[in-house]
Order: sequence, then C-alpha cells, then structure tokens
Amino acid sequence: MAITPALLTDIVNSFEQFAESLHDFDQQLSSSELPVSLPCQSNGDLPQHQLLLKARHYYTNIWHTDDTDGRRTQSSYGLVGASTSIIDAAINLNSKKDQLRASVGQLTKSELNTASEQLQHRSRALAITLNYHGLGRIHLKQCYRHIPLVDSTPHNIRFSWYNSGRSIKKFTAESAMQMLLKLDTAQPHIVRQIEKLSPLHKKTILAQIQNQVPVVRANIAWKKGNDSWQRIAKNCPLPILVPLLKIEKLPEHNLLTSTPPAVRSRAQRSDSLIDPEPFLPSLRIHLYRK
Repeated sequence: MAITPALLTDIVNSFEQFAESLHDFDQQLSSSELPVSLPCQSNGDLPQHQLLLKARHYYTNIWHTDDTDGRRTQSSYGLVGASTSIIDAAINLNSKKDQLRASVGQLTKSELNTASEQLQHRSRALAITLNYHGLGRIHLKQCYRHIPLVDSTPHNIRFSWYNSGRSIKKFTAESAMQMLLKLDTAQPHIVRQIEKLSPLHKKTILAQIQNQVPVVRANIAWKKGNDSWQRIAKNCPLPILVPLLKIEKLPEHNLLTSTPPAVRSRAQRSDSLIDPEPFLPSLRIHLYRK
C-alpha cells in the first residue's frame, strides 16, 4: 500500500527533529564531568570518561544488531550525573520521541514495510547514517523509549530485578476456538484442547498470559524530614539522569548481578482471579476462576 505524501512528510520531519534532538542531547552529555555509575565488570576501575562513553552509547543506540532478537530492546540501568542543560536536553528529546511515535503510529503494518525505502530517499538528517546502517535497521522501540530522569537529587536509589511482569489479554471462547482451528488440527494435543473448549459458551471470557522479559526497577527515595520520605519506583531500561552540581556525588545506590534471578520473585497469590494452570497450553490461555 502506498504512503500518502503528507503522511510521509510528517514522519520524515518527526524523525529529523528526533535525530537533531538526540544529537544535541549527546553533545551536551559528551562534555560532562559529572560522575557516572554503570553495572559493568570492574566498574570501579574504569575511568569516568569510559563510563560516560558507555552511557552515551546506550542513549543513542537506535539500531538493530545481527545477533539479537529484533522484538527486544538493548537495555542497561545505571546513574548519570546531569547538569541543568543536560536535563533540559533530555526533556526536549523525550518530547520528540513522543512526536515520532505518534507520527509512525499513523502507519498500518503493511505501510511500515514500505516506509523504510521511501524515507531513505527523503530524510536529509539520516543520509550519512543510512550509508552505514540502512533505515530498515532502525529499532523503533529503542527510538521511542524515554530517557529516564528525576527532578531533584534523591537520598538513595535501590535497584532490583523484577521478573514477575505479565501481560494479560482477554479472549472469548469463540475467538480462542478460531485460533485453535488455525493450528495443526491433526495433532492429538490440539484435538484435546478443542474438545476441552467446545462445551464453553462462545462468550466465555478467557485470559491469555505472556510472561514479560525481566526488567530492572529503581526504588527512588527522597528524605523530606524526620522519618518522612517520598518514594517512587520506575523501570530502568536506560541509566537514570540525576541532577547534580559539580561538587556533588551520585546518591547512595547498589549494583545488581548481571543476570536476573531464575525464578519469579513474587509468589503466586492464592486469591488470583486466573487459574494458574493453562486451560489451552498451546495458546497460553487460562480460565478465570468462578
């Protein structure tokens, strides 16, 4: 399907503004002399300028690589000290990320497949980069994700692995049956699942569960007075920008193991509305408890 000239122009303009903002943010960060903490081996032995280079790579990496699953994003938590100008550049970049996401969101899936070639001929800001990478290798999810930041310097930050995340989609029994019938119905295990599903009313609501990739979460705390604290928690796909003056150090924080725990960190609740045993294993579909 052809992309209209107006829509293509909107996407190109949004991407060029995003690329310009990303470049400005990186330039601001490149001259920073504030402390950086990243979870790499021999972290304490690495010079600060090398840690800063790593952080800049994480922020500016918007490309697929040959050896990774394109559905996943490359992530790293950490802390990066930031001046007011760096924070302002990050806020502006985040707004351009949202603008790009909204523009690309107007495309249908079929149009996304043809957008790369047309954008390659139209985008001035990407012309040099495209010679090395090709627009088809842009990782949109890594373009869209915000640079995490806090408005003021916290007292401490505790990082932790969160591997209990799940996405839940609701389907009717009728929809589930249609999905099963698209599988190889000559297989005995598919036949058994069709037989299990058949007695249910077609409007019965079922839950499809997908375990999410483990993420690092930051529990951030500000001390407000005697025994008074303000706390927030946020996911950390990228290092957090922390406002600092030249003489300040990063807030107290911890570093994690390089890999998440092998088991879920949260026990299965006994009062869960969803039966933990899969009703249709081939579709990861569960029954709701009555």
